[in-house]
Amino acid sequence: MEREQLQSRLAAFSFLELDCQKLDGKRTVEYALPVICFARDLPRALLLKQHILCPSLLLFCPQSLIGMCSLLEDDHCRTRSLSCSTASLQHALLSLTDGNEPGSVREQPVLLTRREQQVLSLMLSGQDMASIARSLGVKRSTVVAHKKHLFLKSGVHTTSQLVVWAMLKQVCTQ
Repeated sequence: MEREQLQSRLAAFSFLELDCQKLDGKRTVEYALPVICFARDLPRALLLKQHILCPSLLLFCPQSLIGMCSLLEDDHCRTRSLSCSTASLQHALLSLTDGNEPGSVREQPVLLTRREQQVLSLMLSGQDMASIARSLGVKRSTVVAHKKHLFLKSGVHTTSQLVVWAMLKQVCTQ
């Protein structure tokens, strides 16, 4: 069903030559051309990104997951929902063929302070704000301030997105 949805969505773009293949996502596959895939959940999207080596990757995902899946974007990967606007899809397709998405900016590494890294690491371990404050010997309001800085630096808006962002970007292991 996803294949038909993708083909239907991409039919308006006559410059595309589509070759549909089923990918298992368990072994690494190399392609010389850009690849367009559909992932029904975040773990599948991450597997596809890790196991498909290609110049550019466009990942379609359900609308409800676009916020989380967008965390996978980098110089070689774009994410869109199947219901995205035609203009948004066209920009993503142009970035696959040209290598540059209009208006795109190269991703800059996020520089976290030592304390922000500590707070984030403790969040990843499952601790709540009060536990983190006790562990670090600071007030809860200080931990909340560090968390706000993490939101600003990462560009995410919820704690769950922050945790996923940290895991995907591996910011605590740098």
